[in-house]
Amino acid sequence: MLEVTGAKFWKPYKEIGNPVPQPSAAADGKAQSDDTPAGMSADLYQYRPPIDLANPRLRDMARALGPAYMRISGTWANTTYFADTNIPPRDPPQGYGGVLMRQQWLAAIDFSRAVDAPIVTSMPTGRARAGGRALAARPSRLWLAFTKKMAERLPAIEYMNEPTLASMGGAPKGYDAAAFGRDFRVFEAFMRKEYPGTKILAPGSVGEANTGWAVATGGYGNLEVLTAADLAASTGGADAFSYHHYGAVSQRCTAMGYQTSADQALSEDWLGRTDQTLAYYRGVRDKFMPGKPFWTRRRQMRHAAAIRGRAPFWTHSGTLDQLGRLARQQVDVVIHNTLVASDYGLLDEDSFEPSPTSGARCSGAASWERQSSTRRSPTSPACTCMRIACAACPAVWRFLF
Repeated sequence: MLEVTGAKFWKPYKEIGNPVPQPSAAADGKAQSDDTPAGMSADLYQYRPPIDLANPRLRDMARALGPAYMRISGTWANTTYFADTNIPPRDPPQGYGGVLMRQQWLAAIDFSRAVDAPIVTSMPTGRARAGGRALAARPSRLWLAFTKKMAERLPAIEYMNEPTLASMGGAPKGYDAAAFGRDFRVFEAFMRKEYPGTKILAPGSVGEANTGWAVATGGYGNLEVLTAADLAASTGGADAFSYHHYGAVSQRCTAMGYQTSADQALSEDWLGRTDQTLAYYRGVRDKFMPGKPFWTRRRQMRHAAAIRGRAPFWTHSGTLDQLGRLARQQVDVVIHNTLVASDYGLLDEDSFEPSPTSGARCSGAASWERQSSTRRSPTSPACTCMRIACAACPAVWRFLF
């Protein structure tokens, strides 16, 4: 979301430790925003202006990655206020951290159509919303109504981005699984009535597994963790089970632990973590949402091998390996974070040159088209190369917009 609106995002690794002047609302004409996630150091972020979605090269490169979904969401989306105007308010309304203007959303819709990437998103919930009024908040309804008016169909939507760490995403103090369930039921009823063609994804959990490396297991700093089981107890009517995979934590966040190293990036210990995460969430899915397919988001470049700077070419193999593993395990959609933002995008954020991971996305999809009739069982002795050939679902990239 923040690439559409402009906001603070992770500093490039080369900028960490360097003070960067931050523009004020008066300087850039944008609304003021409290856009550092709860529990995180403001020193890890720097302002980035809205991306130019009309850039011809960006469109050409994104189009080459399609067909795909474009996920416009992220932590910042939870507290983004939709203003149906082209004149930005000086400050976001109470409870919100940023503002999405009408022309910015129209630009995102136009880009989506131009590159054949329908928009998948999550609801702006706002810190101030409470008391079972999940969709009663006028800005949320206006945003969906405006999207519908523009004849833009949303293939899928989540109620909240990463409710596992709800307070990091801007939820009110004390927001728990019971409050999530209350709000989700209102959201689900509203979507089924007003937008029956849109799939509901839930619970959107993140960072859990039955291992010592799982970044959300046992707590994430001082932030309360809402477990997938507690959240999914209210999401049985959703169309797909959504979760986000974090194999480790970036070197930006060393103080949090859960680190790895580049020499482990192609090891079975590292590559197999995606299986362990899925196994954990499969147990939750089977109990509360039996038979529902999986949608997952992966953060290969930020967290995989805790790599600094642009990803080396060998990460291509790790990406293909993960796609192959997931394709054989009822995972319908894999969403990559991000298209261009920061050091781990599919495209370089300055030149839009493709990264090794974008090459993996294209070759993974092509491998499936050629090899779908020769899929082997997970017990096959073949190694990574066979998992690549078994990549049933193309990698679906996303922007951290």
